[in-house]
Amino acid sequence: MELDLAQVRAFVVTAERRHFSRAAETLFLSQQALSKRIRKLEESLARPLFLRTNRSVELTEDGERFLPHARALIRAADTALAAMTEGDRPLRVDLIDNRLAPMRILRRLAVRDPELRIERGARHGLANALDPLVLGEIDVAFGRVNDLGRDLPTELEHRLVRLEPLVALLAPEHPLAGGKVIRWADLRAEGIWLPSLAGPVEWLSYLRHMCAAFDVPIDDSGVSFDLRHTLEQTRYGRQRVTLAGADMELAPDLNLRVLPFEPAPLFPWSAVWRRDGQHPALRRMLTLLGRTSRAEGWCDHDPERSWLPDADQLTLADAARTTR
Repeated sequence: MELDLAQVRAFVVTAERRHFSRAAETLFLSQQALSKRIRKLEESLARPLFLRTNRSVELTEDGERFLPHARALIRAADTALAAMTEGDRPLRVDLIDNRLAPMRILRRLAVRDPELRIERGARHGLANALDPLVLGEIDVAFGRVNDLGRDLPTELEHRLVRLEPLVALLAPEHPLAGGKVIRWADLRAEGIWLPSLAGPVEWLSYLRHMCAAFDVPIDDSGVSFDLRHTLEQTRYGRQRVTLAGADMELAPDLNLRVLPFEPAPLFPWSAVWRRDGQHPALRRMLTLLGRTSRAEGWCDHDPERSWLPDADQLTLADAARTTR
């Protein structure tokens, strides 16, 4: 008996997603085509691999036994293919969103190493990039490694590269705009305005931890179609305090006041990659990231005047131990 790699890959992705439609989206297949591949694999093995119900997809005992071997088979196939093609393609890097801090990070890397070839992607959250990293579909992703809704897969490694301060944005006419900082106690009545609150799960969790720590509510009332729309309303409409990352480009034509918080919340950006990543430029990029982060002080901070969620404090402590 010979196994069809496309069928095995369909099985692995479905086993990891535990959802046929999401697995089909990952593989760019119709759900019908995905089901056909898995059915043919089950026929070849003469064993059912999934228990299908209206609510869930679970592995059978045979499926559980087959899964680690199927993963190893896919990794071996990908590694063999990579040995022939890795040097011909750029590093595939997921930035979550092209407006965020990882884009600025890549720009700084390009200044130091103009020959480093990178292909950018945006899966809108590190949680969405974990499986593509494990499957070798991307080489590096940026994001916050805590509160992802699942454990970081053991195949992946991560390194803290940036502690990005969050800053307050407000109209010049706002009563708090004349100060040098925004103190959290001053926001307990009106809160932080984040209309149509959305974003990656790890970002939303960070906001909940932050606002709970400072006893400041989030006001998600109103509608916003994008960052520019929020900033325009902040400037000309609601006269509210919103926030953004200090590394973001923030429409200077709107003449918003940009003030630091006291204490300053820091958003932790880590690079995440597969431990056995085969691309020849991967280690080159990781080395460059570490050197640039240290040279430009991306993780420098004053613990007495800054804030991180407890889980991120532990990540920061682990990073400090590994760099000693």
